[in-house]
Amino acid sequence: MKLVILDLDNTLIDSDYRLTVTDDEFRSVVKQLAARDIRVGLCSDSAAITLCQWADRLQLTGPIISERGAVIWDPAQRLEEILDVSDTAWLPELRTAFIGSALKVLPEATFVIGDATRFVKTQHVNPAITNKLFAVNGFRVASFSLFAYRPSPDRSLLVPDPDLLQKASTLVCELLDTYGRKKEDLFWDENPEYGVLIVHASTTEKRRGISAVIERLSPTETIMVGDGMADFLDLPQVVQHAVGNADPRYKAKSDFVARQPLTVGVIECLRQCL
Repeated sequence: MKLVILDLDNTLIDSDYRLTVTDDEFRSVVKQLAARDIRVGLCSDSAAITLCQWADRLQLTGPIISERGAVIWDPAQRLEEILDVSDTAWLPELRTAFIGSALKVLPEATFVIGDATRFVKTQHVNPAITNKLFAVNGFRVASFSLFAYRPSPDRSLLVPDPDLLQKASTLVCELLDTYGRKKEDLFWDENPEYGVLIVHASTTEKRRGISAVIERLSPTETIMVGDGMADFLDLPQVVQHAVGNADPRYKAKSDFVARQPLTVGVIECLRQCL
């Protein structure tokens, strides 16, 4: 059995959370791979539920490594396993503490708790949403993330709110003391352009999650398809593939580089496996 692991954001899907080919076209390639005992899975910073939705939609049968490698989902047994629990168990508690504190500090804000990424990507604005919106991912079990958004002037869509994100970031930093943590000791991804804050334990990385999967499944070959240095695993048993839109540094370290970007480039990489 061979294993192909795909990154999600800016690799399999574009910035609007869409494939750049039809579902059927992608499924056709996955089916060809399955016929040769090549399983395709996903590895991303997203929560397992988000990756499971994509896997079901595209008929992927490989393992799912979520939350930047902290969580493994076994599609065969429908079981979720958290790696390094001692390092990450406090992060869901941080989510609860943030919501409680933010409600006091910013009572005028609207809170959406659940599949925050999907909510933001649908760009849906309803009359109940105020001028400050926190979309908090309620499905993460080993990390913490939120979006800080506001409605556009014509209320036709949601847009990132850098000022609100800064307030949220400051509040999270204050709450870290409760857990004996410091920002400098964590993997802290704060992006005003996208209005997102993601917090992981410093031990969390894709390399850790994929290593655990390889150890358990013992594939004859493992291929990682990605777009950035976070996808470079530096593991001797892993072959690195890059989509056409990948970071030049990642391309330089990859064994195969697709000519095309995003989903079309992923298909190039998958066909290379054939």
